[in-house]
Amino acid sequence: MIYKLPAILILSCLSSFRVANSQDTPAAANPVEAAAIQFSLTAEEFESLIDQKADLLFTTGKKEEDVTITGFATIKSGDRFSLVKYKTEDSPREKRLASMKLFQLTVGEKTYTANYLPSVRASALQDVEQLREDIESRLNGQREQLWSPTSKEDMEKYVLEEKEFLKKVGEHFPNRGMQFYETEYFLFFTDFPPNQVAPYLANLDKMNEVLGQSFGFAPGQNIWRGKAVVVAFVDQVAFQEFERELMNNPETGEAQGLCHSFGSGRVVVGCYRGGDPSYFAALLVHETSHGYCHRYLSTVHIPSWINEGLAEWVASKAVPREREMNRRRQEATTRLRQTGTLEGVLSNRVSGHWQYGAAHSMVDLLIRENPQQFRLFFNGIKHGLPWEDSLVRAYGATPADLVRLYGRAIGVPNLGP
Repeated sequence: MIYKLPAILILSCLSSFRVANSQDTPAAANPVEAAAIQFSLTAEEFESLIDQKADLLFTTGKKEEDVTITGFATIKSGDRFSLVKYKTEDSPREKRLASMKLFQLTVGEKTYTANYLPSVRASALQDVEQLREDIESRLNGQREQLWSPTSKEDMEKYVLEEKEFLKKVGEHFPNRGMQFYETEYFLFFTDFPPNQVAPYLANLDKMNEVLGQSFGFAPGQNIWRGKAVVVAFVDQVAFQEFERELMNNPETGEAQGLCHSFGSGRVVVGCYRGGDPSYFAALLVHETSHGYCHRYLSTVHIPSWINEGLAEWVASKAVPREREMNRRRQEATTRLRQTGTLEGVLSNRVSGHWQYGAAHSMVDLLIRENPQQFRLFFNGIKHGLPWEDSLVRAYGATPADLVRLYGRAIGVPNLGP
């Protein structure tokens, strides 16, 4: 059963959103649409785009470059559009594209994101540069920053640097038969038998796809600093040696995998397979998703319960047959029914199987309630809002509301924090 979050819209949280002054402009129907129209174009600015040269990026990843915008089908207010009309150089016929199929439109140096608004069945064009400047001003006061776009040349340079690192790893383990595999987003270095590697590469690609769709990235966008590095061993001894000698990490504890996220944006995952290939597949996705969250939008750190809960959630999507994550959720339910308290899961570092299960369940609850609102919640944190404020902004719910809703979902109506 999905419990609806309370409809408490805190208007002060939305006061920074820019909306057109026209009385004909529809008001935002919900927090997601309020965020979508922040820094969106006015009717006059829409008119100025007509007859301009533009590049179009579709939601499918397809591109139409150097087209001429011939018009927009707009609603009454003139600042929301249902269709963009354009001509290409190789055809005199006008083409039409539904606004919900457009991801971004670029005119000269300006890029606009097309945000679909279900309440009016039309889209707003959001000025990417203005939104970025607004976020940067907030992050600067916190000594955090947005990740800068990476040029193609720098991407290639970073990939070469990581390959040099993996060469050193191979030299350190000359007798383990380490083999190198490269995908669009990952550099995978392992001593696994070659016939066992393909499923793990598929799991990583699935993770990248699931998180990309969940966070609303442009199709095919590479968020990594070059590519993410994964060094995977068959046994624990080699993994611990890798961590100790090559990652300067002498204390691995009972970890089967670790994600190293650097201030430069670099991400390296070290891990070992052990005796359960299915569990390892989920663990690999879990650890790598931490790197994805590190590289997502900004340098702001995500609170432990959200970071671990999301890692469990995406692992369950990429490796749906793995049973350990469901066992952890069941363990959390059993424990919470006995104790009646989360024991500070929302404020402390998540540790222990049942805490992972509780974090997973709460993240799942928020995503099932509304994926777009979860994206707004997560983005708000990465844009510098305390997670508690971002929760109110996205869902109109306080942390206490979330605890109560989760408690009801598992049969503990008076669950404590």
